[in-house]
Amino acid sequence: MKKGVCIEDALIKDISEFKEGRVGFVTILGRPNVGKSTFINKVLGYHLTAVSIRPNTTRKKWLGILSDEKSQIIFADTPGVHSSKNKMQLAMAGSIKSNIEKNDLVLCICDASRDFGSEDGRVAEIVKESDKPVVLAVNKVDTALPEQIAAMTERYLSVIGDATVFEISSKEGTGVTELIDWIQSMLPEGPFLFPEDQLTDVIERDIAEEIIREAANELVYQEVPQSLTVKIDTWNENEKKIKIAATLFVERNAQKAIVIGEKGSMAKQIMKNARAKLRVDLGKFVDVKLSVKVAPDWQNKKTFLKEKGVIDVIN
Repeated sequence: MKKGVCIEDALIKDISEFKEGRVGFVTILGRPNVGKSTFINKVLGYHLTAVSIRPNTTRKKWLGILSDEKSQIIFADTPGVHSSKNKMQLAMAGSIKSNIEKNDLVLCICDASRDFGSEDGRVAEIVKESDKPVVLAVNKVDTALPEQIAAMTERYLSVIGDATVFEISSKEGTGVTELIDWIQSMLPEGPFLFPEDQLTDVIERDIAEEIIREAANELVYQEVPQSLTVKIDTWNENEKKIKIAATLFVERNAQKAIVIGEKGSMAKQIMKNARAKLRVDLGKFVDVKLSVKVAPDWQNKKTFLKEKGVIDVIN
């Protein structure tokens, strides 16, 4: 399988070589931590996007491409909808709006195990204003009570209006097949836009940055909330091994000390966990070396956000 092929690679082949079927773009929308990234990883059977219980885990738009004999669904995993407090979050909000306008269908995912909150209300309003076909996926039915599922569904539909509803568990896969079948039925007929074995439009370096950030977040988020980003500096690969050198950026010296840890203990654990995750995805031995640097207030620095590719678009 091609686990990280640039969109340009898809254009090498004449589109006439591709089969036809139900083809379209689907925006995945929801508040932070409802399971959007878990859903897309489950559907693809591949660790494409960072998964975490932390807000702002997804910062970029990722295309996840699901192909079978009769369809090609191109999912766009968007950042969670929440109030914007800095330039990075404002740009993320703009990315969500742009995605909805360009795509064919909106997949709205909500978390039935939590109470309907202000962020859910904002998500529902965005969906209502989208003027696109909408499917509501009520997630985490493996842990939510029946009355919670019913209450969350009712609150969303009271804002969205009429919408098809599926009760799912992104983690366990419950209801996901039925949801995919419905999405297929709603997409227009046309030629496939990507080779059938292509899973995403991003390269392995981008995925590796996400996985390293995920490994770090799992260990230090309580002390370094949202202030951490990763950039790969060098990537050397042969048939058996990949050697990665990356920089982990934080905003303050105190955060740098936490990420490094006593005698480098935390940084070593982050590297160890990142190696284990990357070996599964890349199918090779992976050696990860990390350095930690301070970039003061980087979430409000347009130049930094552009140069480091933290998010897709900065206006």
